[in-house]
Amino acid sequence: MLGSWQRLRGRVFTDPERTLADVAVMDRMLARLRLRARSWAGGPGSVELLEHPAAGLRHWLVVPRTCALLAAHQVTAVGFFGDLRPGVDHGPIYQLEADIVGRLPRYAAAGLLAYYDAELERGVHGNLVLFGTPGVPPGWHGDVVHARAVALAPHHYRCLRLHRGRIRGPVAGSGGIAVQRTRYFDFGAEPAWRGLRVMAGHTPAVVHRPSAAAARAGPASNPARLPCPCAPEGTTAAP
Repeated sequence: MLGSWQRLRGRVFTDPERTLADVAVMDRMLARLRLRARSWAGGPGSVELLEHPAAGLRHWLVVPRTCALLAAHQVTAVGFFGDLRPGVDHGPIYQLEADIVGRLPRYAAAGLLAYYDAELERGVHGNLVLFGTPGVPPGWHGDVVHARAVALAPHHYRCLRLHRGRIRGPVAGSGGIAVQRTRYFDFGAEPAWRGLRVMAGHTPAVVHRPSAAAARAGPASNPARLPCPCAPEGTTAAP
């Protein structure tokens, strides 16, 4: 287990700054979701939006029960950030994602509130999943399609960061995401390396408070650049 601010030589993708950058992206995703949700009160029972707001990068947002999302408090937030392997046909993992999205009404019954996949740059994705439960419900982990996606991850990703935290207050409010722990996966190692970081006191509740314009622009609008997740030290990529 890693300390809150501990660094590992040769594993730049685990640096604490990567978590802070990921949380900033998650907060912008949440802000964009909130911006969209303003028009949902008393409206559709479910929402699915597939957009390309900048440079052809895909944003896929699915809310199976808008009333449940808008009424939720103390929401569990899960962030998934992966670096895709180059030269690999990622069709199978994208198809599994489509299958998972098609099963979201089943997950909603277990507590899932929203699923948001944002393409941050070519080959770099960030996912934000919200649950109206104290933790991730067993039905999410136990689903056969989700299990297949987990099994395929080492073939498609070089490394992953999986964050879990909470949104303080109502999801429709202004509170940010406080990450409680991060799991790391390095599939470039043999055998695959795994790590866990528990954040003492959690990350700040609001690492980045986006403006309305930034929320409309989407999660990829942050100009800050940090070391590329799985590359040697000194290489940079947008978070």
